[in-house]
Amino acid sequence: MKKLVIFFFLFFGTFAFLQAQKGADLSGLWLGKITQDEGGYASDYVFEIYIRQDGSKISGRSYVYVDNIYASFDISGSLHSEVYMDLKDSEILESKVNEGMEWCLKKYQLVFKIKNGVYHLEGFWQGETSFSTCIPGKIFLKKQVPRA
Repeated sequence: MKKLVIFFFLFFGTFAFLQAQKGADLSGLWLGKITQDEGGYASDYVFEIYIRQDGSKISGRSYVYVDNIYASFDISGSLHSEVYMDLKDSEILESKVNEGMEWCLKKYQLVFKIKNGVYHLEGFWQGETSFSTCIPGKIFLKKQVPRA
């Protein structure tokens, strides 16, 4: 009986969680950080994504900055389920780097989560410059509530 009760709560808890995510609009401003594994320019960068969701298509713009360097990118991708998306940097729109540096064009694999009523996107990225493969890392974002 105890196992049946545990199964009941796990099954319906998971079902309720997935229903809460179903139909969630991912459009809007997401703020957080992007990390880079050891050997990169910095371990943490400020990261912002403005997402426009049209069905399963995702488009928008991302911004990354640390110290006195920054870049903005056009992004595009697809929502593969209510909880998983692939994105990529399509083009560098604006950037400032130190001499000898180049920004990575990144590919992201993100999972949508709800924690304490707050929407999160979390996952991994990898990328390339014109001359090498970038040191990969992780992404942690929270959806921002629009202000009136």
